Amino acid sequence: MLQRAQAAKAHCLRENLVLTYDRAREATEVRLIGVGRFTQFLDAGTDDKDLTLTLAVTHNFSHRLSFRADLYAAYQTEPNFQSNVGPQNVRAPHFDTHDIFSLSYHWLPRLSSVTTYTFERIKYEQTTPTTTAVGIAQDRFQYTLGEELQFSLTKRTKLVLEYRYLIVDYDTAPSDSTTHFALAGFDHNLTEHLGINVRGGESFRSFQNDGNSINPNAQVSVTYQGSNHSLSWTTRYGVEQSTGTVAMGNTTLRTGLIATYNLTSRIRSTAAVYYNDSSNNQGSSGTTSAGSQNALQFTLGLNYTINRHFAAHVNYVYSSQNGQGGYSRNQYFAGLTYTY
Repeated sequence: MLQRAQAAKAHCLRENLVLTYDRAREATEVRLIGVGRFTQFLDAGTDDKDLTLTLAVTHNFSHRLSFRADLYAAYQTEPNFQSNVGPQNVRAPHFDTHDIFSLSYHWLPRLSSVTTYTFERIKYEQTTPTTTAVGIAQDRFQYTLGEELQFSLTKRTKLVLEYRYLIVDYDTAPSDSTTHFALAGFDHNLTEHLGINVRGGESFRSFQNDGNSINPNAQVSVTYQGSNHSLSWTTRYGVEQSTGTVAMGNTTLRTGLIATYNLTSRIRSTAAVYYNDSSNNQGSSGTTSAGSQNALQFTLGLNYTINRHFAAHVNYVYSSQNGQGGYSRNQYFAGLTYTY
């Protein structure tokens, strides 16, 4: 477990194994990335094994009807600063999967619909008193059904209406709930390389054991793709599943920025910043604060391609959290990546 109010430097060695498969420009497109990461913490005398698998499948049945599946699965030890998987002040082995299946249909030249089903599973290894407590509070299934209508106002702009229905089923914790989301927004390409997506509306949550709540929900995404650099920024505000053991939800502002730049044909630099600010909600009104916290993670990396199989990399990661169980630490990584 990460210690409270402790600043630490972690000297590490990391080895990566990357498996990729790409079948593009066919009726059924398949993209697969598997990453196996082994990290040795030299100062602490401990090891981490992180495994992630990302699979994207797209099939066009006709010029009107298409199917897409985006599957993500991970087994990790480190806290997750990018999404609401679990507490960010505890190192605990856990499994997380987030799978999206979507069916798109063009009804008219300007009108189309996207029907989605999302499955999520979070499961912690309950091998110690700490990880057992986290698992009891966090282990759950999440199912989301969504329907989105898109109207092409211009060649660059789409108007969007979206409805989602979320079911959350905990293994043990008495926090089961259902949520209706009613959202509206737009997708706009400012230029050929720069795009923005905006969604906003309300969520209507009903807890099985503790009443109802109505909360605002909003998301803004900006993406830029250049010839040798890219940038992606996403900000979300709304109520998430609680990472605590008492609160019924977290009102959270979550933002993340990722930038890449190819310094040369062999050297690629990356930088990322993730920040979230959460306040725990308690009781049927969903407005009584039971505590608040904020977390920040900054990463910086350089990757040098030796040949088509091997690459060397160095990385720096700074993580901090203020609030209960607060901490800050610096991590330094160096290693090799083998791509098969």
